[in-house]
Amino acid sequence: MTSKKPKTRLKLNARIVSGPEASDLDLDAMWRLRLDYLDLRLPEQEDWQRFCRFCRKERTVLALFEDADGALQGYFTFTFEPIARTGRKALLIHSKYYYVRTAARGHPKITTAAWRLLPGLLRRYGLRRLYVIAFAFPTSFVSLSRTFGGAMTIQDPATPNWEREVLADFSREQAGADWDPEAGVIRYQSVPQGENRPVPTGIQALQARYEGFNPDWQDGVSLPIMMKLDAPTVWSTMKTNLRRMLR
Repeated sequence: MTSKKPKTRLKLNARIVSGPEASDLDLDAMWRLRLDYLDLRLPEQEDWQRFCRFCRKERTVLALFEDADGALQGYFTFTFEPIARTGRKALLIHSKYYYVRTAARGHPKITTAAWRLLPGLLRRYGLRRLYVIAFAFPTSFVSLSRTFGGAMTIQDPATPNWEREVLADFSREQAGADWDPEAGVIRYQSVPQGENRPVPTGIQALQARYEGFNPDWQDGVSLPIMMKLDAPTVWSTMKTNLRRMLR
């Protein structure tokens, strides 16, 4: 009986780039990778300009993951927004773009790169409550809900008032004219490819929860969500990352 050879893991190098200092070359590679995974609702030139404007915002970092040949295999962006509201301080971490090619998905280098940023955040902003914010379609909502043990939305009556108000104000500031304050969603967005695939049984409840909050997502409507980044979540994610490294 012939034993199977262990699967060779893709070798990735992680590179952290300050958004305001990002080169046109890096942004072009990031933008073109993104085009492979969604159907644009805007003209390409307009989308390119929006993409560059966001990636070069103040307090934004880009995490790039390249293979041994220097080809971009994935990336994510984080923008950090310190806030103080009604006596509470927090740091909002906005994950605007996250795209990874299939061969690199689940790679421990990707999670490790995010944790590398934490010491610098503590030095710059001090001890604050940490929240991750994303404007989600079904797949990202399911993934983030499972990672963080749940996701808060504006529509959910269980969301605390402080978090609901912060999420709504942040979404309005970021989305501008695309913000729909009545529905608590962001319109005129490009839908990632693959969102219409059959939903596996194990995540049907989360998919239904998402669609209850955002029934019009197929029309290019994204849902603002907020997750609290606390010690149990950090520990759970680190354990998952360790298991991936030992595979």
